[in-house]
Amino acid sequence: MTTALNDQRRALREAAGCLWLDDRAVITVRGDDRLTWLNGVVTADLRPLAEGHGIYTAIVAVKGKLLGDAFVHRHGEALRVVVPAAQREALMVHFERFIVMEDVALEATPERVLTAQGPTAHAATEAWAGRSTADRLGLGGVDLLVGEGDEAPASEGVVWVSREAFDAEAVAAGRARWGADFGVDNYVQEAAITPRAVSFNKGCYLGQEVVCRLEMRGHVQKQLVSLTRQGKAPEPGADVFAEGKVVGKVTGVTPAEGEAPARLLAMVRYAVLEKRPALEIDGAPADWAT
Repeated sequence: MTTALNDQRRALREAAGCLWLDDRAVITVRGDDRLTWLNGVVTADLRPLAEGHGIYTAIVAVKGKLLGDAFVHRHGEALRVVVPAAQREALMVHFERFIVMEDVALEATPERVLTAQGPTAHAATEAWAGRSTADRLGLGGVDLLVGEGDEAPASEGVVWVSREAFDAEAVAAGRARWGADFGVDNYVQEAAITPRAVSFNKGCYLGQEVVCRLEMRGHVQKQLVSLTRQGKAPEPGADVFAEGKVVGKVTGVTPAEGEAPARLLAMVRYAVLEKRPALEIDGAPADWAT
Protein backbone atom coordinates (compact mmCIF):
# COMPACT_ATOMS: atom_id res chain seq x y z
CA MET A 1 0.00 0.00 0.00
CA THR A 2 1.07 3.59 -0.53
CA THR A 3 2.31 5.73 2.33
CA ALA A 4 -0.68 8.03 1.85
CA LEU A 5 -3.11 5.14 2.22
CA ASN A 6 -1.34 3.92 5.35
CA ASP A 7 -1.52 7.43 6.81
CA GLN A 8 -5.24 7.62 6.08
CA ARG A 9 -5.85 4.25 7.71
CA ARG A 10 -3.84 5.34 10.73
CA ALA A 11 -6.00 8.46 11.03
CA LEU A 12 -9.13 6.31 11.13
CA ARG A 13 -7.60 4.06 13.80
CA GLU A 14 -5.85 6.63 15.97
CA ALA A 15 -7.45 10.02 15.33
CA ALA A 16 -10.29 11.07 13.02
CA GLY A 17 -10.75 10.37 9.32
CA CYS A 18 -13.42 12.11 7.29
CA LEU A 19 -15.12 11.23 3.98
CA TRP A 20 -18.34 11.59 2.01
CA LEU A 21 -20.47 8.45 2.06
CA ASP A 22 -21.86 8.84 -1.43
CA ASP A 23 -23.20 5.29 -1.36
CA ARG A 24 -25.64 6.38 1.36
CA ALA A 25 -28.87 8.35 1.02
CA VAL A 26 -31.49 9.76 3.38
CA ILE A 27 -35.13 8.96 4.03
CA THR A 28 -36.79 11.58 6.23
CA VAL A 29 -39.69 10.47 8.43
CA ARG A 30 -42.10 13.07 9.83
CA GLY A 31 -45.42 13.01 11.64
CA ASP A 32 -46.64 12.54 15.21
CA ASP A 33 -46.31 8.73 15.00
CA ARG A 34 -42.86 8.72 13.36
CA LEU A 35 -40.95 7.10 16.23
CA THR A 36 -43.42 4.38 17.20
CA TRP A 37 -44.09 3.55 13.54
CA LEU A 38 -40.41 3.37 12.54
CA ASN A 39 -39.66 1.31 15.64
CA GLY A 40 -42.12 -1.26 14.31
CA VAL A 41 -40.38 -1.72 10.95
CA VAL A 42 -36.72 -1.93 11.98
CA THR A 43 -34.81 -4.41 14.15
CA ALA A 44 -33.23 -2.08 16.74
CA ASP A 45 -34.99 -0.40 19.65
CA LEU A 46 -35.36 3.26 18.68
CA ARG A 47 -37.19 4.37 21.81
CA PRO A 48 -34.03 5.72 23.52
CA LEU A 49 -33.14 7.77 20.41
CA ALA A 50 -32.07 11.27 21.44
CA GLU A 51 -30.94 14.32 19.52
CA GLY A 52 -27.30 13.92 18.55
CA HIS A 53 -27.22 10.13 18.96
CA GLY A 54 -27.69 7.71 16.06
CA ILE A 55 -28.81 4.10 16.36
CA TYR A 56 -27.66 1.35 13.99
CA THR A 57 -30.37 -1.00 12.75
CA ALA A 58 -31.44 -3.33 9.97
CA ILE A 59 -34.57 -3.41 7.85
CA VAL A 60 -35.89 -6.87 7.05
CA ALA A 61 -38.74 -8.20 4.94
CA VAL A 62 -41.64 -10.16 6.40
CA LYS A 63 -39.79 -13.41 5.65
CA GLY A 64 -36.66 -12.15 7.40
CA LYS A 65 -34.29 -11.40 4.51
CA LEU A 66 -32.44 -8.10 4.69
CA LEU A 67 -33.63 -5.06 2.74
CA GLY A 68 -30.92 -2.73 4.04
CA ASP A 69 -29.05 -1.48 7.08
CA ALA A 70 -29.23 2.06 8.43
CA PHE A 71 -28.29 4.61 11.02
CA VAL A 72 -31.35 6.44 12.37
CA HIS A 73 -30.78 10.01 13.58
CA ARG A 74 -33.19 12.33 15.39
CA HIS A 75 -33.21 15.86 13.99
CA GLY A 76 -35.82 18.01 15.70
CA GLU A 77 -39.28 16.99 14.55
CA ALA A 78 -37.96 14.49 12.02
CA LEU A 79 -36.11 11.18 11.92
CA ARG A 80 -33.37 10.84 9.30
CA VAL A 81 -32.75 7.27 8.15
CA VAL A 82 -29.37 6.90 6.42
CA VAL A 83 -29.69 3.90 4.11
CA PRO A 84 -27.79 2.35 1.18
CA ALA A 85 -28.43 4.70 -1.77
CA ALA A 86 -29.10 1.78 -4.11
CA GLN A 87 -31.83 0.53 -1.75
CA ARG A 88 -33.57 3.81 -0.99
CA GLU A 89 -36.31 3.51 -3.62
CA ALA A 90 -37.09 -0.10 -2.66
CA LEU A 91 -37.13 0.85 1.02
CA MET A 92 -39.50 3.75 0.37
CA VAL A 93 -41.91 1.35 -1.36
CA HIS A 94 -41.51 -1.18 1.47
CA PHE A 95 -42.13 1.42 4.19
CA GLU A 96 -45.17 2.91 2.43
CA ARG A 97 -46.85 -0.51 2.45
CA PHE A 98 -46.87 -0.52 6.26
CA ILE A 99 -48.26 2.95 6.89
CA VAL A 100 -51.94 2.33 7.62
CA MET A 101 -53.58 4.82 9.97
CA GLU A 102 -50.41 6.30 11.46
CA ASP A 103 -49.54 9.98 11.18
CA VAL A 104 -46.34 9.38 9.19
CA ALA A 105 -44.94 11.03 6.07
CA LEU A 106 -41.89 9.78 4.17
CA GLU A 107 -39.62 11.76 1.87
CA ALA A 108 -36.44 10.91 -0.01
CA THR A 109 -34.44 14.03 0.85
CA PRO A 110 -31.27 15.17 -0.95
CA GLU A 111 -28.75 15.53 1.89
CA ARG A 112 -25.26 14.09 1.46
CA VAL A 113 -23.76 12.05 4.29
CA LEU A 114 -20.44 13.24 5.71
CA THR A 115 -18.85 10.97 8.29
CA ALA A 116 -15.89 11.32 10.63
CA GLN A 117 -14.62 8.10 12.18
CA GLY A 118 -11.99 7.33 14.80
CA PRO A 119 -11.33 7.76 18.52
CA THR A 120 -11.03 11.56 18.35
CA ALA A 121 -13.84 12.10 15.83
CA HIS A 122 -16.39 13.33 18.37
CA ALA A 123 -14.05 15.86 19.92
CA ALA A 124 -12.71 17.01 16.55
CA THR A 125 -16.18 17.78 15.19
CA GLU A 126 -17.63 19.80 18.06
CA ALA A 127 -18.21 22.71 15.67
CA TRP A 128 -20.30 20.59 13.28
CA ALA A 129 -23.81 21.80 14.09
CA GLY A 130 -26.30 18.96 13.74
CA ARG A 131 -23.82 16.08 13.88
CA SER A 132 -25.03 12.79 15.33
CA THR A 133 -23.12 9.79 16.66
CA ALA A 134 -22.63 6.96 14.16
CA ASP A 135 -19.89 4.49 15.06
CA ARG A 136 -19.16 2.83 11.74
CA LEU A 137 -15.74 1.27 12.47
CA GLY A 138 -15.99 0.43 16.17
CA LEU A 139 -13.82 3.30 17.45
CA GLY A 140 -16.35 6.10 17.63
CA GLY A 141 -17.67 8.44 15.00
CA VAL A 142 -20.30 10.91 13.84
CA ASP A 143 -22.44 11.56 10.78
CA LEU A 144 -23.40 14.98 9.47
CA LEU A 145 -26.17 15.41 6.91
CA VAL A 146 -25.14 18.22 4.57
CA GLY A 147 -27.70 20.06 2.49
CA GLU A 148 -27.67 19.81 -1.28
CA GLY A 149 -25.06 22.19 -2.68
CA ASP A 150 -23.53 22.96 0.73
CA GLU A 151 -19.87 22.36 1.49
CA ALA A 152 -18.35 20.29 4.26
CA PRO A 153 -17.68 22.25 7.47
CA ALA A 154 -14.07 23.12 8.20
CA SER A 155 -12.23 21.24 10.93
CA GLU A 156 -8.54 21.16 11.76
CA GLY A 157 -8.95 17.98 13.76
CA VAL A 158 -9.92 15.60 10.95
CA VAL A 159 -7.99 14.09 8.04
CA TRP A 160 -9.70 13.55 4.70
CA VAL A 161 -9.46 9.89 3.74
CA SER A 162 -10.34 7.81 0.69
CA ARG A 163 -13.05 5.22 0.42
CA GLU A 164 -10.27 2.67 -0.08
CA ALA A 165 -8.85 3.52 3.35
CA PHE A 166 -12.30 3.44 4.96
CA ASP A 167 -13.12 0.04 3.47
CA ALA A 168 -9.72 -1.36 4.48
CA GLU A 169 -10.34 -0.35 8.09
CA ALA A 170 -13.90 -1.69 8.01
CA VAL A 171 -12.68 -5.12 6.93
CA ALA A 172 -9.82 -5.03 9.45
CA ALA A 173 -12.34 -4.24 12.20
CA GLY A 174 -14.71 -6.99 11.07
CA ARG A 175 -17.43 -4.46 10.22
CA ALA A 176 -19.60 -5.87 7.45
CA ARG A 177 -20.40 -3.54 4.56
CA TRP A 178 -23.73 -3.51 2.76
CA GLY A 179 -23.37 -4.48 -0.88
CA ALA A 180 -19.91 -5.97 -0.43
CA ASP A 181 -20.05 -8.39 2.49
CA PHE A 182 -23.82 -8.88 2.76
CA GLY A 183 -27.03 -7.86 1.03
CA VAL A 184 -30.58 -8.80 0.14
CA ASP A 185 -29.81 -12.52 0.00
CA ASN A 186 -28.83 -12.62 3.68
CA TYR A 187 -30.40 -12.75 7.12
CA VAL A 188 -29.05 -10.50 9.88
CA GLN A 189 -27.36 -13.46 11.60
CA GLU A 190 -25.53 -14.36 8.40
CA ALA A 191 -24.18 -10.81 8.16
CA ALA A 192 -22.94 -11.02 11.78
CA ILE A 193 -24.56 -7.68 12.65
CA THR A 194 -27.04 -9.05 15.20
CA PRO A 195 -25.33 -7.67 18.36
CA ARG A 196 -25.24 -4.16 16.91
CA ALA A 197 -28.49 -4.07 14.96
CA VAL A 198 -31.11 -6.21 16.71
CA SER A 199 -33.08 -5.84 19.93
CA PHE A 200 -34.66 -8.99 21.36
CA ASN A 201 -36.44 -7.06 24.12
CA LYS A 202 -38.30 -4.23 22.41
CA GLY A 203 -41.43 -6.12 21.35
CA CYS A 204 -42.93 -6.72 17.93
CA TYR A 205 -41.50 -5.48 14.67
CA LEU A 206 -41.73 -6.48 11.04
CA GLY A 207 -39.84 -9.72 10.39
CA GLN A 208 -39.31 -10.38 14.12
CA GLU A 209 -40.61 -13.95 14.01
CA VAL A 210 -37.95 -15.08 11.54
CA VAL A 211 -35.13 -13.14 13.22
CA CYS A 212 -35.98 -14.62 16.63
CA ARG A 213 -36.47 -18.13 15.30
CA LEU A 214 -33.02 -18.09 13.68
CA GLU A 215 -31.49 -16.80 16.90
CA MET A 216 -33.19 -19.47 19.02
CA ARG A 217 -32.17 -22.20 16.59
CA GLY A 218 -28.58 -21.25 17.28
CA HIS A 219 -27.24 -20.88 13.76
CA VAL A 220 -27.88 -20.13 10.11
CA GLN A 221 -26.53 -21.94 7.06
CA LYS A 222 -23.65 -19.52 6.55
CA GLN A 223 -22.06 -16.60 8.37
CA LEU A 224 -19.62 -13.78 7.79
CA VAL A 225 -16.32 -14.29 9.64
CA SER A 226 -12.94 -12.58 9.96
CA LEU A 227 -9.82 -14.36 8.70
CA THR A 228 -6.13 -13.52 8.33
CA ARG A 229 -3.55 -14.58 5.78
CA GLN A 230 0.16 -13.96 5.47
CA GLY A 231 1.62 -12.75 2.20
CA LYS A 232 -0.28 -11.39 -0.77
CA ALA A 233 -3.92 -10.76 -0.05
CA PRO A 234 -6.48 -12.64 -2.18
CA GLU A 235 -9.09 -10.84 -4.24
CA PRO A 236 -12.72 -10.57 -3.14
CA GLY A 237 -14.58 -13.55 -4.57
CA ALA A 238 -11.75 -16.02 -3.95
CA ASP A 239 -12.88 -19.44 -2.73
CA VAL A 240 -12.19 -20.54 0.84
CA PHE A 241 -11.25 -24.22 1.13
CA ALA A 242 -11.30 -26.60 4.09
CA GLU A 243 -10.33 -30.25 3.80
CA GLY A 244 -10.22 -29.91 0.03
CA LYS A 245 -13.76 -28.55 -0.31
CA VAL A 246 -15.05 -25.05 -1.01
CA VAL A 247 -16.66 -23.78 2.20
CA GLY A 248 -17.03 -20.09 1.46
CA LYS A 249 -15.95 -16.97 -0.43
CA VAL A 250 -13.88 -13.93 0.45
CA THR A 251 -16.03 -10.77 0.48
CA GLY A 252 -13.57 -8.12 1.68
CA VAL A 253 -9.81 -7.66 1.93
CA THR A 254 -7.43 -5.42 3.89
CA PRO A 255 -3.90 -5.80 2.47
CA ALA A 256 -1.04 -6.63 4.82
CA GLU A 257 0.45 -3.60 6.58
CA GLY A 258 4.04 -3.97 7.76
CA GLU A 259 4.37 -7.27 9.58
CA ALA A 260 0.65 -7.56 10.16
CA PRO A 261 -1.13 -10.17 7.99
CA ALA A 262 -3.85 -9.38 5.49
CA ARG A 263 -7.30 -9.23 7.12
CA LEU A 264 -10.24 -10.78 5.32
CA LEU A 265 -13.99 -11.06 5.61
CA ALA A 266 -15.52 -14.22 4.20
CA MET A 267 -18.97 -15.77 4.08
CA VAL A 268 -18.49 -19.41 5.09
CA ARG A 269 -20.71 -22.39 5.78
CA TYR A 270 -21.81 -22.53 9.38
CA ALA A 271 -20.86 -26.21 9.65
CA VAL A 272 -17.14 -25.33 9.52
CA LEU A 273 -17.41 -22.74 12.28
CA GLU A 274 -17.84 -25.37 14.98
CA LYS A 275 -14.78 -27.43 13.96
CA ARG A 276 -12.63 -24.52 12.75
CA PRO A 277 -10.52 -26.66 10.41
CA ALA A 278 -7.40 -25.48 8.62
CA LEU A 279 -8.30 -23.14 5.77
CA GLU A 280 -6.72 -22.40 2.42
CA ILE A 281 -7.23 -19.53 -0.04
CA ASP A 282 -5.46 -19.34 -3.40
CA GLY A 283 -3.26 -22.26 -2.38
CA ALA A 284 -1.97 -20.57 0.80
CA PRO A 285 -2.99 -21.12 4.45
CA ALA A 286 -5.51 -18.77 6.07
CA ASP A 287 -6.23 -18.47 9.78
CA TRP A 288 -9.30 -17.79 11.83
CA ALA A 289 -9.02 -14.30 13.30
CA THR A 290 -8.97 -14.14 17.09
